[in-house]
Amino acid sequence: MKIRSIILFVVVAAFAALASCSKVEFAQEGRPYRAITFEVARHAVRAGSDTTDYAAEFAGVPFGTYAWFKGENPANDTVFMSRQEVAFDGEHWATAGITYYWPNGGSLDFISYSPYIDSLPTVPTVTENSISWTGWSVAEHPTTDLMYATKAVGQTDNTHSYYYSGVPTLFHHALAKVGVNLRLAYTEKTAPTGDKTRWDVTVHGIRLRNIRTAGSLNLNLNADGRNWDRPDSNTWAPSGSPVDIVLDCSSLPLLDSTATFAVDTTRLVLPQMLSGGQSADLEITVRTWRDTGAGWQLFLTESHVHVAVPLSTASLPKWGINQFINYNFVLAPSLAEDNGTELEPVTVTFDPAVGDWEQVSMNANIKL
Repeated sequence: MKIRSIILFVVVAAFAALASCSKVEFAQEGRPYRAITFEVARHAVRAGSDTTDYAAEFAGVPFGTYAWFKGENPANDTVFMSRQEVAFDGEHWATAGITYYWPNGGSLDFISYSPYIDSLPTVPTVTENSISWTGWSVAEHPTTDLMYATKAVGQTDNTHSYYYSGVPTLFHHALAKVGVNLRLAYTEKTAPTGDKTRWDVTVHGIRLRNIRTAGSLNLNLNADGRNWDRPDSNTWAPSGSPVDIVLDCSSLPLLDSTATFAVDTTRLVLPQMLSGGQSADLEITVRTWRDTGAGWQLFLTESHVHVAVPLSTASLPKWGINQFINYNFVLAPSLAEDNGTELEPVTVTFDPAVGDWEQVSMNANIKL
């Protein structure tokens, strides 16, 4: 398969967080009064790891929680915590501004969300069986990593399941994350005739086009009473018009090797289907150099060329909830051919042919 014009070879890695189970330990009756703390972790997006310590990245980011008391007599059931802030004191995750103690009887159910930022206009709506965000805009809050925790059911004391002692609180990312990496498929070739050709590429800018940045998400509790059913599409319901996202390419060096370079930083995006014409538009300059025995000479400059590639592939029809999608764009600086394992430049060859003679008949009278 021949690859036209600079780029059309994309490798995509999508890492979805793996599921894990919460361990629940029941304390004995007559237990002493003990302050309620939280045992916080989050699903990892890197391969080979189930969870990471929430505090490793979010130590300064408090989260919110709701709790419901479940008594031996259902008539005693009541709301125990409502939109309560939970913060890290360097040792424990505990409720901020007020201390709660474990009741001596019954149990508590917890639903937590992150972050706890009371000033945001679109904090989640939480019930015992649902959690939802309405009208959330990633464009307005580009660094806010929305998360929701597996429901902790039937808790009677602080336990140790992950990294601390407290209510087991396993967070999942509600958004998706996208990264972009670039490398050249090849930089130099030596022909059988002995002459050499090399290329370098300057990336002036990259735009992600037609991206949805606002939408709503509603999660309902699974039949197991702990986990959450995501939408069938595993995406948010979008709202508003799509926009272009400009990636910062100012730190990218001249691409004159096959080393891989990260573009900008990974960014949070709205989970969405990629059937709306989403694409990556690259503005690049390609310089071709030749050495026919007298040293390298600049042979051709293709300046500020725009090349677009779809962000969807057969294996990636969407940016899913809790997925980290890494696009590895492999740039072919000339017309290239995919041999199944790598891209190779296509040599200019000729296809000569000779047309038939055009026959012309002419009648003439010749006098002798």
